[in-house]
Amino acid sequence: MGHPFDLTELRIRQPGKVLPERASYEIFDTHRNRVAVVKETKGRSRLEALAQEVPDIRTFAVTTALGEPLFTLVMLNEWLAELTDPGGRLIGRIRVGANRRRYTLLDDQEEVAGEAAGDLSLTKFDITGPAGERYAQLRKTWAGLRKELFTESDNYTVTFTGPVPAPVRPMIVMVSIVIDMSVHGPY
Repeated sequence: MGHPFDLTELRIRQPGKVLPERASYEIFDTHRNRVAVVKETKGRSRLEALAQEVPDIRTFAVTTALGEPLFTLVMLNEWLAELTDPGGRLIGRIRVGANRRRYTLLDDQEEVAGEAAGDLSLTKFDITGPAGERYAQLRKTWAGLRKELFTESDNYTVTFTGPVPAPVRPMIVMVSIVIDMSVHGPY
């Protein structure tokens, strides 16, 4: 098997918890096979969760379904996230736009590698390359009545619509986490 993100479509599911102590996401293929897990490395106390206190810097370990490290996603603040490989080398950055409708994907050289532009409802994002070529579409999907009413947990689908350079592919998948944290968060 190749890289877990080398699929045409991925589904990102945030487990539904009323007061999560740490954010976590599961990434599935279209056959409901878990291919990766994204989990915040440091949790919060129940009191912090109740008060919705969120640290300024948040770190997420991205692993395969078997627990092998893939990436580290660090939300440096509410406007910038960094994605690094297991060796700590920078893969790229995701910059959040002022209105949270635009997200710029920057490569390890700070060059624009892509952009995610959302609709007014912030539920559908078109992801394009630096020359406007279509890379993918990201959609916030219905999570079910109970999950939608009683939790802040969300589900997303990433559908790759064109060829994507290898280093940009994980940034496209991780932009769903960044969008969730900046728009639908804090968890």
